Amino acid sequence: MAPAEGIPVIVTEFPADTTQKIVAQVKHYFSDANLNQDMYMRQTVAENDGWMPVLTLSRFNRLRQLMDLPYDAKKQATKNTKKQPLPAVPEHYVRLLGASIKNALVESDDVEMKEDGSAIRRKSNFVPSDEWYARTVHFKGLKYGEETPDMIDKLTEFFNKTVEGGDIELLRLRRNPKTKQFKGNVLVQFKTQEQADAMAARDDLEYEGAKLAPSLLSAYHDEKLAANEFIQGELRKPGTTYQTYEEWCEATGRKPAAPKAEKRKPEGEPETEEVKEEVTDPLTLVRFSGVTGEPQIRELKEALGAVGPVRFVEYEQGADSGIVRFSEVVATAESHPDGLKVNDMTLEFAAVDEETATAFFERAKAAGISARGNSRGGSRGGSRGNRRGGFRGKRSRK
Repeated sequence: MAPAEGIPVIVTEFPADTTQKIVAQVKHYFSDANLNQDMYMRQTVAENDGWMPVLTLSRFNRLRQLMDLPYDAKKQATKNTKKQPLPAVPEHYVRLLGASIKNALVESDDVEMKEDGSAIRRKSNFVPSDEWYARTVHFKGLKYGEETPDMIDKLTEFFNKTVEGGDIELLRLRRNPKTKQFKGNVLVQFKTQEQADAMAARDDLEYEGAKLAPSLLSAYHDEKLAANEFIQGELRKPGTTYQTYEEWCEATGRKPAAPKAEKRKPEGEPETEEVKEEVTDPLTLVRFSGVTGEPQIRELKEALGAVGPVRFVEYEQGADSGIVRFSEVVATAESHPDGLKVNDMTLEFAAVDEETATAFFERAKAAGISARGNSRGGSRGGSRGNRRGGFRGKRSRK
């Protein structure tokens, strides 16, 4: 959660420095650099004539943090910390966000807003490009699992001051695909090839006492490939075909981490399904949060059916969030902008990023579960012992 546990009753304006950061973040969302990586934003600018509701933007984790609203800090949480559902963004915050952005973007060449401040879009069409790959440098040397809420801001400031000739275009933290912990490595995209080459050649870079080891992403990729290591999604060269995790395991004599479909999964392990290559569309995946109690898979599947045709639900018993795979792309932000009310809980939806989607489909394929989805009532692993069905809300535990 954000440092402030609650939400102020009345906020009439954001501080000037906060507004500046909000506007910069919004511009970043619609930038070429981000759109080359962000599937959800690419889908947004390709439909609805490019307009994104400010209400949708207000739910983005970084903007919630900047507005001093409770935000999703699960990536900094410990393994035993249970994340609480996030409260909805108050309507007056949404209006204030829209007004603040609109006032600051009057003369912007990049984005524009509707007159009523309710939606925003790019002024120019987005043209995908693969040039970013050659201009990206991989840095390692930071501590695994150690991350703070302002880490991206501080690292961005560090590289902006370090690179000669201007600011960086994009910075991404690398994460463990399964645990989502920070791996201690970052990917930095520079504006020019000369900047990238110069930074990759540096051997004197140090960040908060940690010596950084840079290399061009292409060189790091080739090094991993030569070592016969699995190439994760964020390292892959655009337009190149790679082995699935299952294929890589088979080729290297390793066993996939997921058990076979015939066996019941251990307590607490989420269910997955096999997905054929031609239907692994990341845009069919949606993350849901706000689960309370201990509902069974089939009950979640039935409830989520109100959003669209559900193919599979990946959910760990007792968790407050999971991933639903629909049979087709659904616009959850439009159809359920305030979430989905299910008895005494409200499920909120968020897009699944590229890394999470890749990891989902790799787990699914490695698991070897039938592509029919959650069959047999959708309750494999969800009805053991004394776990009875039903959305019952939170219960006190002894």
